[in-house]
Amino acid sequence: MTDTSGSAGEDSDARDPVVFIRSYGNFSQEDYNIYEVMPEAINLSRSELSEYMSLQGGPLVGYGLYYKGYIEICWNKDTEVNESTMDRIYSVWNKNGKLAGVEDIPVVFSLCSKYEGD
Repeated sequence: MTDTSGSAGEDSDARDPVVFIRSYGNFSQEDYNIYEVMPEAINLSRSELSEYMSLQGGPLVGYGLYYKGYIEICWNKDTEVNESTMDRIYSVWNKNGKLAGVEDIPVVFSLCSKYEGD
């Protein structure tokens, strides 16, 4: 049996296992080039999402383009998951995704550890 607890030892750099929370959007990539559209959507969303970042007291650890063609959003695993907050965050992504050229931008929320620095 595989241990997925993320506790591989005190001196380990092993990451916690990814825990999926929820996905939004259309995951078909037939209508756009992810390497053109997604970075633009990320740039358009950055200022609106700052209030949701953990450094500002929000639930998000970070976000970015995942190689499979969607935006991965890391939700602080020590913060209660709130669907209405996820809906508001997705509305920012969806609005800016449309501005960048993609309808129903694909987004996945996952639980992540908060970065504590070195």
